[in-house]
Amino acid sequence: MDSAAFYLPRFLLAIPPVFVFLFALRVLDSYKLVAFVQVLRCIAWGCAAALACFTLDSAIFALSPERADWHARLGAPIIEELLKAGYVIWLVRTARVGFLVDAAICGFAAGAGFALIENVYYIRVLAGSSLAVWTLRGFGTAIMHGGTTAIVALVGLRAGAGGGNYQPVGFLAGLAISGLIHSAWNMALMTPLEASLTVLIALPVIFVFVFIRSERSLHRWMGEKLDHDLELLETLGMDPLPPTRTGRYLELLRKTFPEPVVADMFRVLTVSSELSGAAKGNLIRVAAGLPAAAHPETVSRLRELRTLEKRIGPAGCHALAPLRTRSSNDLWEMKQLLDGDYST
Repeated sequence: MDSAAFYLPRFLLAIPPVFVFLFALRVLDSYKLVAFVQVLRCIAWGCAAALACFTLDSAIFALSPERADWHARLGAPIIEELLKAGYVIWLVRTARVGFLVDAAICGFAAGAGFALIENVYYIRVLAGSSLAVWTLRGFGTAIMHGGTTAIVALVGLRAGAGGGNYQPVGFLAGLAISGLIHSAWNMALMTPLEASLTVLIALPVIFVFVFIRSERSLHRWMGEKLDHDLELLETLGMDPLPPTRTGRYLELLRKTFPEPVVADMFRVLTVSSELSGAAKGNLIRVAAGLPAAAHPETVSRLRELRTLEKRIGPAGCHALAPLRTRSSNDLWEMKQLLDGDYST
């Protein structure tokens, strides 16, 4: 029973499929903005979440054996989805993930880590099961775990995409969807084969849509934001200010705020636009397969930006809002600049 010949086929059917799927997602991501080390962190988090769930579920089963069936169908899926998604939610909320495709990859990686530990455990516990069981676990259950966590990340990111203001309701909605899918899976509303085929057909369709939407969003954001940054820098360098919409708004700021505050406000716009341009230059380099350019002054300039924002105060920052977009992509861009994390 402990021979390699017995366990190897089960391992090959239960473990590799989810990681092949994850590898395919990363290969298809043309910009590869999620560093490989970040993918490994997400996998490690999923592994830790699986161990935590095993401990918690074991305790619940021991304390209330009469409710074991209820917990397996409803309680366990909620707990597992919450723990699996914890790290990914943190990545989204702290602007370490900026685009839908990146959120999908991080979420799927966490789910893959969870599936790895779960299937290794079941290979030992259910060693006598047929190879068909391990095929369904590898191509069905494991992929389901990755997909549900990706859904939490996608819904949470999308809910805050307008201004990077990630409210809990977005993540709660994602967790509700993933929990329902997981519960339905555990309730066996379909045969294992039907459920696995549904996952294998539906998830690629969802991810293809996400990839197309994310690519378009990235290209549009880069183009529109770059044009905006260049126009703003050009306008700030003119004296007198031109009679454009941006120029008229800047002139209004001059008339509204004291001169020292206006000087700081204009400096905020200049530094923000220059940093944004540097970030986009690195994105283009990474997409072309080149290493990101080093910007040793980035940290000091970001500190300057924070100092200036404190000096102009909430009113000044609010007044600059029409000229400074604050979408999730922009917050991600600032975070990437701070970390210098463009590794492929």
